[in-house]
Amino acid sequence: MTTNVGLCTISAKERSVEEVLELAGSVGYDGVEIWGRDHVGDGSETTCGRIAEAADEYGLEIASYGSYLRCGSDTFDDDLEHELAVTERLETDLIRIWAGNQEYGDHDPDHWDQVVADLEQATERAVKDEIEVTVEKHANTLTHTLEGAKRLIETIDDERCRLNYQPGFSIPADELEREAEALAPLSNQLHLQTTRERTARERAPLSESYYDLEAILEPFRREFDGYANVEFVTEEGSYREAIDADLRYVRSLLE
Repeated sequence: MTTNVGLCTISAKERSVEEVLELAGSVGYDGVEIWGRDHVGDGSETTCGRIAEAADEYGLEIASYGSYLRCGSDTFDDDLEHELAVTERLETDLIRIWAGNQEYGDHDPDHWDQVVADLEQATERAVKDEIEVTVEKHANTLTHTLEGAKRLIETIDDERCRLNYQPGFSIPADELEREAEALAPLSNQLHLQTTRERTARERAPLSESYYDLEAILEPFRREFDGYANVEFVTEEGSYREAIDADLRYVRSLLE
């Protein structure tokens, strides 16, 4: 597994993107995922150019663009071109996409078919610009469950479209370990966040997670060469202290 550890700028929504980049660089992150809402604004060449220049100044790679492009939506076709243009302007080669708005097992067959068609279209279109796709594993989408995530990525069957895996903190720890083992080979990006108890809502330092992060990372050490991105952090201390502690802990597990 790569030792590259990134920070998602969504972890500090209230701060400017430039401030988050400066802090990420100062504590030693390798890269960042740029939040596709407030931090990228209108996605103009001016805005994205400023972000790319700031990332370069602070020694950071823009590992991915965290877009909200949603397969299966009525506006997908129009949104696709805009979001790919933003990805290019940020000078990154990975875009995060969402797999519809229904959970696997409770989904309509027509929705599944539309998400698959949109994701195939997005992958084919992105590849023309040498961009790859990462599909968020998230609640209220077709990838929320192990079965849904595995089936969708295998249905697309293209190495340039993989999963953005994240251990969901409502899932029992032993199930997460089985899930990570199955999905690591299908993933090209990893999000990390946690709580101290499975049913808790307050985010905790990764070193105090209710699940065994080292066990979750083990299959990724064997199968994965993408970024491990810290997505959200505890609010118990300063933001700088939180992102520094999580970076150090993740790196200690990857050594």
